[in-house]
Amino acid sequence: MNTIIGMEVHCQLATKSKLFCGDSTTSKDAGPNINVCPTCLGFPGSKPKVNKRALDFGVMVALALNCKINANMFFSRKSYFYPDLSKNFQITQYEIPLAVSGYLEINNKKIRIRRVHIEEDPAKLNHVGGDITSAKYVLADYNRAGVPLLEIVTEPDFESPKEVREFLEKLSSILEHLEVYDSSWDAALRVDANISMEGSERIEIKNITGFRDTERALAHEVIRQRGILRMGMKIQRETRHFDAERRVTKSLRKKEFEEDYGYIFEPDLTKIEISKEWIEQLKKEMPELPDHRANRLVKEYGIDEYEAKVIIYTDKHLADFFEHSCKIYKNYKEVAKWMITYLLKSLNWHEISIRESKARPETFVELLEMIDKNVITERLAKEIIKDYIDTGKSPKQIVKEKGLEGFKSIDLDDVIKRVIDENTKAVSEYKSGREKALEYLIGKVLEKTKKAADPKKIREMILKSLQMI
Repeated sequence: MNTIIGMEVHCQLATKSKLFCGDSTTSKDAGPNINVCPTCLGFPGSKPKVNKRALDFGVMVALALNCKINANMFFSRKSYFYPDLSKNFQITQYEIPLAVSGYLEINNKKIRIRRVHIEEDPAKLNHVGGDITSAKYVLADYNRAGVPLLEIVTEPDFESPKEVREFLEKLSSILEHLEVYDSSWDAALRVDANISMEGSERIEIKNITGFRDTERALAHEVIRQRGILRMGMKIQRETRHFDAERRVTKSLRKKEFEEDYGYIFEPDLTKIEISKEWIEQLKKEMPELPDHRANRLVKEYGIDEYEAKVIIYTDKHLADFFEHSCKIYKNYKEVAKWMITYLLKSLNWHEISIRESKARPETFVELLEMIDKNVITERLAKEIIKDYIDTGKSPKQIVKEKGLEGFKSIDLDDVIKRVIDENTKAVSEYKSGREKALEYLIGKVLEKTKKAADPKKIREMILKSLQMI
């Protein structure tokens, strides 16, 4: 059974003010319902005014996604009744969106972009005492209402949840490089996924946040739908919710159709002309995009293509961190290796991004310089980088506080001789065929060297010493 997936990705645009009024878009430190006004609350007599910067951002994203930008566009009212819309309609685009017919390439496969349009974000609903299906009551915070939202709608070109995650990671990198969205904002990127088995009705999973959860939600839905079909039952068209804790989808309601929303032209806003001059000016302002940057890193720093793509597509700030580090430390391949293999691993362990951590290029390269100067071993550096991410202290400070200076030149022969002399029982056990005793002796040597020595070298030296006994 072939899987068919299409995506609707909603990105909050990082403008300073909302789409149709002057209220601030930043509500992280504001109390609920503070950044609101008659316009974004839809009070009678209030009139919307379009935020041009939001349109600029939308055009730049459309260009990055290889879309055809419509010369004229307008806004419409999408009517539906839900607590997150105080005026019972959303100002969006339907008949003529900002852009159409684009694509984004992942792994030599083109994912077609059907349309890109701009709309206002609804309010944030806080479900108290449960989730969307079981909450005792719901609180509405309208700080988010009216924040510019860019919706990117794909064709159903995805064949697996893994492809979807790769697409989202690359799309997020493009948005970050364009500086049109801030990934640290709450739910800055949200996904509605449409998924079906070939020949069956499609299911929509609403408001998934996070790349990992999107992949998990779709993977669960693949299993659920295939199970239904194997039992000879039909899949009913509906909207579902993803429960991130239980990693399952739950039914919300029967799926609406576009005609149910009763779209009408927004009478308080005029048609907008997007001139060629406007587009050309924005092209000049656009920064370097991820694909071009990845190619440049390969040419400029001599790292391989895989390393460049990991650095670029993981996080724009990680790519900035890499380039800043390379200005200080000229062994670019070592910078890439340590960032991808050890720094990124520690960040993932703590579930934080490079921007959220206390790591800085100036202190990160200290670690590499200490290895070069024989102050510490690579083995010890791998341990230090964990403390570095955990505490934010510089590697030099960590080495000094733990008394690890000079361990590169430690006399391993002497340490191994002492360990063998102090652990005669383990030596006898190894001689009698118990392999675990060797691991015990290696552990004792690592303990005495504060994990500074190379375990592989320790093993070789212990075995050599034991053969002489």
